[in-house]
Amino acid sequence: MVIFFTIFRLLNLKSIILHKDCKNSSNRKNPQNNLRQYILSIFIFVAPFLGFAQEVDSVIQKSDSIIDSSIKVDSSKFIQDSTLTNLSDSTKTAATDSVKSKKKGDIATTVNYNAKDSLNFNLKTQDIIMYKNAHVDYGDIELEADKIKVNYNTKILDASGLQDTAGKITGEPVFTDKGQVYQTEKITYNFDTKKAIIKGVVTQQGEAFMHSNWTKKNEKDEMFSDHALYTTCNLEHPHFGISANKIKLIPGDKILAGPFNLEITELPTPFLFPFGMFPMPNNKTSGILFPTYGEENRRGFFLRDGGYYWAINDYADMALRGEIYSKGSYGLSVASNYKKRYSYNGNLSIRFNQQQVGETEADSAIARDFWVQWSHRPESKGTGRFSASVNAGTSSFNQNNPTQNYQQQVTANFNSNVSYSNVIQGTPFNYAISARHNQNVRTNEIDILLPEVALNMNRQYPFKNVNVKGLDWVQKMNYSYNFTSTNRITNALGTVGETEDSIADFNRETLPYLLERANNGGRHRVPVSTSFNLLKFITASPSFNYDEVWYLKELNHRYSDSLKTVVIDTLNQFSRASSYSAGIGFTTRLYGTIYPKNGPVKAVRHIMTPSVNFNWRPDFGEEQYGIYKEVQTDSLGNTDIYSKYDGFVYGSPGRGKSGTIGISLANTVEMKVKKKNDTSDLPSKVKIFDNLSFSTSYNIIADSFKLAPISINARTNLFNGKLDVNLQTGIDPYVMVLDSIITESNGTEEVYQRKIDQYAWEAGRGIGRLTTANIALSTNLNPAGKKSDDQNRNALEDQARQAGATEDQVQALASNPDMYVDFNVPWNLRVRYNIRWSRQGYEEATIQQTMNFSGDVNFTENWKVGFTSGYDFEKDDFTQTSINIFRNLHCWQINANWVPFGRFQSFSVDIGVKASILQDLKLNRRRSWWDN
Repeated sequence: MVIFFTIFRLLNLKSIILHKDCKNSSNRKNPQNNLRQYILSIFIFVAPFLGFAQEVDSVIQKSDSIIDSSIKVDSSKFIQDSTLTNLSDSTKTAATDSVKSKKKGDIATTVNYNAKDSLNFNLKTQDIIMYKNAHVDYGDIELEADKIKVNYNTKILDASGLQDTAGKITGEPVFTDKGQVYQTEKITYNFDTKKAIIKGVVTQQGEAFMHSNWTKKNEKDEMFSDHALYTTCNLEHPHFGISANKIKLIPGDKILAGPFNLEITELPTPFLFPFGMFPMPNNKTSGILFPTYGEENRRGFFLRDGGYYWAINDYADMALRGEIYSKGSYGLSVASNYKKRYSYNGNLSIRFNQQQVGETEADSAIARDFWVQWSHRPESKGTGRFSASVNAGTSSFNQNNPTQNYQQQVTANFNSNVSYSNVIQGTPFNYAISARHNQNVRTNEIDILLPEVALNMNRQYPFKNVNVKGLDWVQKMNYSYNFTSTNRITNALGTVGETEDSIADFNRETLPYLLERANNGGRHRVPVSTSFNLLKFITASPSFNYDEVWYLKELNHRYSDSLKTVVIDTLNQFSRASSYSAGIGFTTRLYGTIYPKNGPVKAVRHIMTPSVNFNWRPDFGEEQYGIYKEVQTDSLGNTDIYSKYDGFVYGSPGRGKSGTIGISLANTVEMKVKKKNDTSDLPSKVKIFDNLSFSTSYNIIADSFKLAPISINARTNLFNGKLDVNLQTGIDPYVMVLDSIITESNGTEEVYQRKIDQYAWEAGRGIGRLTTANIALSTNLNPAGKKSDDQNRNALEDQARQAGATEDQVQALASNPDMYVDFNVPWNLRVRYNIRWSRQGYEEATIQQTMNFSGDVNFTENWKVGFTSGYDFEKDDFTQTSINIFRNLHCWQINANWVPFGRFQSFSVDIGVKASILQDLKLNRRRSWWDN
């Protein structure tokens, strides 16, 4: 039966409008109840006409057994005192109240409620009691429980569970306030004061959970708990926790604990502390970074990575760290991350270290090193883009400041690039300004291109609107323009003398000299090309290229009779030189298919792509071009040819006339195979050769050795794609003649040989001599089947981004997949083997073999062991080897790393809580190679 309750203004009683849709789930017939409902229905229908109540429209709706109601409270019609007027007293008249003031503490929003079983409303006490799956929604507050009682006089809500027939409490309250969820045994909440008393509450605060016996919550949502346990374990009975008699929780800020004790598996430990504070901010918060401590043999006892973290705002932060050693060394570092949504993001790290180097006090010296890392990535879609990737510092930094980053320690070359590019609106031009850096920390050679400017024009088709039959090549004719200019600073001075180092120091003292020797210039390029079809199936592509270099100086080489050597004069003047070349290429594609009549192979298809191209270039070494000059080199009259641009940044136009015909043939072979157990009619495609290519060239203008070495490349995979095979070979088509073999005093043999201008097949020696052969085998095995490196890398990057990793962390993981622990794959094995064979004529062949392997295996659901190693066949020994052990302990984890031998021999064991909020709750044991 559907009932509309209207509590109206009658006899000085202000009304509360209650829309209530109720359907009794009981099927029992009770005549007394029916009569009571009948009388009440008549009374409610007639009552509005007896008093001065406002008119209420009633809408009868069908409903299921769910009671779905809402109370809309208007303070102007609320009960003025706590005593309800007797509705049965009809002798009292209704007083008209013209004053509609809002009473402090009234419920000022809509209360929505529903219950599955039943709902009782007591007009006298103003109580509403809901049973079974009851739900109350009041603004930011939601409550679910099997029993909820709301009193509109006291503004107090009580909720608890109900005992079932087995004596078990079910439907215990789940209270939500402003998105914060509280799982409780019992709760009392005051709508007016916003305060609550909660029994047996379990609430989640970020990564942590708090269990408490009794808890008081104030209007600020601060919680004061008695006999509480703070943990990051999400189990009903946590594996560990911090137990305290008194805990105060300030949401989004911190947890304060009185005397507390660390419990493991609900057992107290000897770790007792008088006071504790556990930050749990919703946003980044500034604070102290606690250092790690230990001892090194070289630098002594240390405190590392302590400092201060500054949360500048939501888009930038900064960490200042320091390290100090008992033997006098120290270091400072600053690291910052920044991000502007939809614009850019990046990070910056600067490290400085000063330390004592040397084995003894006698050879002790002070070394000052620094290292800068900067990454900046644009995210906007505009035309202007600024990006940076900087990785530079002193060459001795990695040697003097070792870390566990093995890749950082063994890398010799570091590169940097900072650039800005944009489009010139309304024109086909775009430009870029950049600075580049290349550094070899082993040779100490540094090259800096500062600045480097580029101006490019998009490809233009000046005759695209010419529509003449047979002149398609005119429509397709196009040209573009490219200009680059750079200033190169390097400390590689060239070979000055046998006893003098050609690599200068790069520091403040030498910088003026290196700037004076800076090499700069500009280069223009204009490529012109078109294409057309020849004999319908052949594509012809003629091209013409024009290059021109500009310099602000040139060299004049001359022989000095007094010095008996070649003297170089530098002429500071504008200088230019041009060069040009032309060519034409022809290519087509041929198909051939065989259809075997019997067997599982249904078809074999062979695709051939032959290409022939011709390139011509004049001899710019001729005197008429004025670039090269023949100069006497000694008193005997011997001469040599020098360019006035020797060693310049863009070099010189090439010497020697060239008329080269290039020939190549690319092949792809695949077949369609019907598998035995495949019920579908569609055969599967299997590639026999992904690529099988042959290439060489022939210089028709050269006077000797016109044919270039023949190159053969092949790529395929075996065993259903589980094994990738790559083959590269080089064949010299000319005959090598042995003159003599002389045994030196140290027992080594010196081979004297020469190559003659005679083809090998003319001497009956086949197509030539095999000079190089390289075979690379790689596989990635796991139960899910072999995936390509790109698939693995993409999947790894996606998972890292979903976990909130920064872009630098994503790239680091993609570059080092062995760092990633994936328990979803039971085992994984990656093997790469490479063998290179080379031989020059009659010399003894050299063989280089390398093998790298890595993988991991799950011994149990929570135990995983990974390894990375390799084998050096020349030294007959294993290369750098690392063994990693990972144990998942639900809310804890154990990481162990062991490098058993080699220069970087070390081990480390870390036992700690997974959640970052308790990252200092851990045990570390390390012994690193640099500590020895």
